[in-house]
This record gives sequence, structure tokens and C-alpha cells, in this order.
Amino acid sequence: RAVNGAPFVYHATELVSAHEEGAEKEACDYIFDALDALGVRWGLSHVEVIAETLPETGRMRVRLVEVNCRQHNTDFMPLCNACVGYNSLDMVLAAHLGNDGEDSADHGRGLPWDSIPVLPTTRAYGAIVHFVSHVEGKISRIRYDVLEAMEDLASVVDMHVYPRFMELGNPIQKTIDIRSDTGWAHLMNDVEEEFRRDYSRLVDLMKDMFEVKED
Repeated sequence: RAVNGAPFVYHATELVSAHEEGAEKEACDYIFDALDALGVRWGLSHVEVIAETLPETGRMRVRLVEVNCRQHNTDFMPLCNACVGYNSLDMVLAAHLGNDGEDSADHGRGLPWDSIPVLPTTRAYGAIVHFVSHVEGKISRIRYDVLEAMEDLASVVDMHVYPRFMELGNPIQKTIDIRSDTGWAHLMNDVEEEFRRDYSRLVDLMKDMFEVKED
């Protein structure tokens, strides 16, 4: 969403089902075509696209932003395991090492590769929420009461504020991209209404995490 004068600022990365017809499946189909066109055949890929419905036709348009031959740059495993039932790191191990069809204590070795669907289905609602700073200057107060309220939300299972923003006097800027956010939270809930409510509340609370002395 647009914030702090920037046209697009990450607020959340949400896990979604992609097995049924819709924007999610169209985006995945487009990504598969892009990987094929680039000759990417093995390993993890972190791909970003923009999917939007064209108002004049009502049709979906998907545009490629980037293709990265790497994993997502965050700790996605806990949410993926809980909300999907597996994660891409285990998939890579299963693809390279195979499995004997029996559960194993070693991640990946017991993952039955042939049973993994082409596109995922979620069994719970989950997201990584990126903390967006709305202030700029030198940190004069850390609102621990706000941080506690964020942690107390039912859907928040983990959160982290980057250490440099936990010291008074350190500089902070308004978030305009993923490199200038101030931390993250993992949200998960079985009930969509509660998940959406806590996400909205978290977005409101993050505006008050810090007070600053302007330069």
C-alpha cells in the first residue's frame, strides 16, 4: 500500500491457497511460465509479480517484477509448516535426497515428494507483517506499552524489532521500502475474522511504536 510518500510499501506477506481458479493461481501459472522461459529448472526461486484486474476488461493482468534463485529472505518455515503442512526447504531436501516413505526426524527426508501438490492449500491463516515506521529523526522514546499490546494480540505468535531501533538516540527513518522497515511479526489464526482483525490492529499500533526528536 502507499505510505510515507512511497507508492508501494510492504505491510504483510500472507500465505494463501493457489489451487483454485483466481488471482493466486493465475500468478502461479505465470511464474511457472517465467521460470521455464528463463531456463530455471532446479532449486528454490523467490519470484515477485504484480497481479491486477484491468477495469476496462475485468481480466487479470500479471506482470513480472523479479526472479531470484534463492529462498525468501525471512524465517518462513514455522508459518509454512503450521499453515500449509510443509515448507520449501523440506521440499528441496526431499527432491535431492528422496525418502523411504516413512516419517523421519530429519527435516525433508521423511517428506513424501510425490504427495506434494503442485500448488499449495492453506489450512490456517498466516502472514509475516512488516513493521512500517511513520516517524523520522532520532528515537527519543520506545513505546513498550505499544509493543506489549502488539505481542498480546491473539494471532501474534512471534515478533521481533530490529536491535538498532531498541536504543534511544539511534536514527530512524520513515519506511519507504523493505530495507527500511523496523521489524516483523508472525500472525496465525484458524479463524479468518480474528486474523483480519488482529492484522488491522497491528497496522494501527505500529504507527505509535516510536517517538522521535526531529533533526
